[in-house]
Amino acid sequence: MNAENNALDFRDPGPMSHELLSVPGFVNELKNHTLAVAPRPNEPLAFAGALAMLAHLTGRSYVDERGSHTNLYLAALAPTGMGKDEPRVINKELAAAVGILDSVPDSIASGEGLEDAVAASPSLLLQTDEADALLTALRGGDSRASRMNEMVLRFFSESRSGHAMRLSAGQKRPTIIHLPHLTLFATGIPKFVYGALNRKALENGLLGRCLFIETDDFQPLGEMSAAELPRSLVETATKMAAREKAFNETGVLVPVVIAESSEAKEKLRELRFNADEISRRLFESDLETAAALYCRLYEKAVKLAALYAVSENPEAPLMSAEAVRWAAAFATHVTKKMLYESQFNLAEGQFDRLKKRFVGLLAKAGGQLDRATLLKKMHIDATTFQRIALTLHMSDMIEEETLSRRKTLYTLKKAA
Repeated sequence: MNAENNALDFRDPGPMSHELLSVPGFVNELKNHTLAVAPRPNEPLAFAGALAMLAHLTGRSYVDERGSHTNLYLAALAPTGMGKDEPRVINKELAAAVGILDSVPDSIASGEGLEDAVAASPSLLLQTDEADALLTALRGGDSRASRMNEMVLRFFSESRSGHAMRLSAGQKRPTIIHLPHLTLFATGIPKFVYGALNRKALENGLLGRCLFIETDDFQPLGEMSAAELPRSLVETATKMAAREKAFNETGVLVPVVIAESSEAKEKLRELRFNADEISRRLFESDLETAAALYCRLYEKAVKLAALYAVSENPEAPLMSAEAVRWAAAFATHVTKKMLYESQFNLAEGQFDRLKKRFVGLLAKAGGQLDRATLLKKMHIDATTFQRIALTLHMSDMIEEETLSRRKTLYTLKKAA
């Protein structure tokens, strides 16, 4: 398998199914409320927001049998005007209703600012609409973005232990943040986020830890109900938030342990083996970026299965075989989607990026487009377009067929 010579090594898994956007209990209730009040109801975005809110509320007070926490990094993608704001607004409304609004900031400008925010609220939900800006800055080597990236990665890995803060003037010993629990809920526009992908962010762990949930369809206007938050949602969120508040006030934590059924344990073992085997094969095939993404699949699935169990029964969560089945399918889908998009966007220089965009447009159109359509979608001059087409033709990646004086057809070749 060679991703450089075969543009279709990693197939498009298609849109996420309705079944994958459903988790019984808290998540579905919050998702459905968001859909009811949103100007443009968008199920993938509403689901992502609800999942992020549950990951935040479970904070440091829920752990699985491995001692792992439920912190998630989510990126929800949709075109402009298709409903990205509403899930963030509803999450803030719910946070305000249970008295934890200060733990749900909209944006943070730097790694140092993020560190200070987590020190003030050790369980923090960062909601931002700047997913593509961060990736673009990372690709360009922006030091501020690199520091933010470093801090986000550190908090993820330190969620089971603690974080030593930077020393201030006069300090001899660093302040320790015990069990920092950062949940990231970023939104963005698909073409800009995927266009900003870079190898560093994919291979150093940031994007490998992210779950991308996408919708690129038009979302019609909804009824925009003025319904208040359901009382059951507020009551459940209040109980979960109370555990975090008690820990902050007393320093004593008695976490809720998410138990696992014997069937769930067996399915987790199977998933770990399969994901590791795929990672090994990709690595041996010199597809390190793909291997880096698959290496994180099991870790993400475990967190998702734990959240499924808590959503279903916050008081006595039990991870079932169904929870693991859903989590494995969800994590696999988002991994395949990222692999599919990355093959068209990871590039060495601008010309390489344009070549991959050319191939990507063909692939997403079913493998064939005419010259006029491609040129319009590429947003480049005719001379550059012809250079790209010639290069791809000589590389045996596309076929070029002149149908008439004004119409040339390009077809993507599929490797045997």
